[in-house]
Amino acid sequence: MFDEFYLEVYREIFFRWIIVNAKQYQKDQITCYVTVQNDKTKTICFETHKVKGTMTIWFNNIVEEEIIRPSDQRLLFYLHFTILNLSQCCHLFNEFYQTIIKHTQQKELKIALCCTGGLSTSVFIEEMQQVCELENIHFQLVSLSLDQLYQNYQEYDALYLAPQIAHMEPEILALTKHQIPLYCIDATLFATKNYRGIIQVIQKNIEFTHKQ
Repeated sequence: MFDEFYLEVYREIFFRWIIVNAKQYQKDQITCYVTVQNDKTKTICFETHKVKGTMTIWFNNIVEEEIIRPSDQRLLFYLHFTILNLSQCCHLFNEFYQTIIKHTQQKELKIALCCTGGLSTSVFIEEMQQVCELENIHFQLVSLSLDQLYQNYQEYDALYLAPQIAHMEPEILALTKHQIPLYCIDATLFATKNYRGIIQVIQKNIEFTHKQ
């Protein structure tokens, strides 16, 4: 009975502690508001331009934390736990909150795969985008023909040439004036349709560029 009393107090303090920090959330460009508040449950939402987080505190001291990406309704984070003490609650709330910030601030890189007419790489784009979605990799992949590359290369964070046009790398480097990172896709990875392998190469190139 005594433990139940304290758990009920913890539940209420935890809820009020979250609400009282609303100004801090605003500094992080996060909108916080209560959607449900009754005897059985209290639900608080945390919204940014990229994700929506929901925290539900139940009358039986169960807490559910969920983060989704509204653009495709993908579940990015889910955790439920039983309230034991305030320290535990604050720690797990912080994990939830930092995940919202991470997904909001993470830049989506725009990567172009290029071939002569754009047809070969268009097939790759569909499969590679699925891999990115499954592994939560923030790439926006686009297939370009050579004509499109010449006209719009400034719009992309990196350009990747299919093996068929790898011999044109010097010409394209001269055209782009080395303003955009340019790479040639490995012929074996391309020929075997190793989508995950190509994505891993892109990730390594990004890491190397950031270290320079």
